[in-house]
Amino acid sequence: MLESMLKNKQRITEPYMHPTFITLDASLFPIEGPWRMIIHSLVPLALFAVMLNLGVLGACVMRRFDKPMVFYISLCVIADTLWVCVITATFVRGLLGVKRRVYFNECLGHVYSIDCVAHSQLLIQWIMDVDRYWAIFWPYSYARFMSKKRGMFFLAFCLISSGIIIKMFNGIFASLLYFCKHELIISEAVCMVGFLLKISCGGKTSANLHVLIVTYSLYILLTTTIIFTSWRIIHTCTKSSSSKFSNKAVHTCFTQIMAFVVKIGSRMAFVISVRLGDHGIPFRLILYIICMFAAPIADPLIYGLRTKEIREPFTRLYQRYGCLLVST
Repeated sequence: MLESMLKNKQRITEPYMHPTFITLDASLFPIEGPWRMIIHSLVPLALFAVMLNLGVLGACVMRRFDKPMVFYISLCVIADTLWVCVITATFVRGLLGVKRRVYFNECLGHVYSIDCVAHSQLLIQWIMDVDRYWAIFWPYSYARFMSKKRGMFFLAFCLISSGIIIKMFNGIFASLLYFCKHELIISEAVCMVGFLLKISCGGKTSANLHVLIVTYSLYILLTTTIIFTSWRIIHTCTKSSSSKFSNKAVHTCFTQIMAFVVKIGSRMAFVISVRLGDHGIPFRLILYIICMFAAPIADPLIYGLRTKEIREPFTRLYQRYGCLLVST
């Protein structure tokens, strides 16, 4: 009798390896007063961000990807569009549902899709920095490699494929976590690896190490790359006798720095806040919104206003249809 009671107790307290469902409990998020207007404005804001990115993508298509930077900018706005669609859909659905149950495999799908798009954005930013540095300091080898457009397609394919493969391990490690309850409650609106690690009671060491190594390695790689390349370009331009070359190189350099600061700043603020622990509910909601829309809105504005290759198609369209409207 005693032995059977001990076995039942052990079975009850034994961690669940695969919980049946996860509850996204966003009931603590403010939904009254001005917060209601903010929450309801997320969908129109997402549509605005998507339209901005599609506009820049249309300009890249009109240029027929004639330059590698135009092709990389098109990849950047595609990644930003996917980011807006994925994160806004999961966030708004979880927030408006207040308490929404998702199956564990569905939660892993959220984790994988969000991480893949997020890291694709950072990898594309990195390849744009490398492309700029290569074009300035080794123009002959750069022109030879990119002459038939195969080089830029090859680099982009290898980089994005490697990022997708690496992020597959996030879902694998998350599936190996142990949980002490049959029902898990995440007091957030989306599923992310960091939240799953917080509520797991076992098997988190390998997953935590993988997330830390991959995430922070990518941040360190991108940060060191843009600091080094920007310093070299600015240092070289100050000693160059060609003012036209110097102005163009510095202009491109500061364009990349602006996009980098917006992208990394919003992501690092979110990652650090998740790692440090709980914060005020309004602060978390504001941080979510900044992380969702900072890069997708800033990137098309920065590249559209500061990149000549993106401005020219819009200028031609305005001149063509503007004259027709005036004449009519």
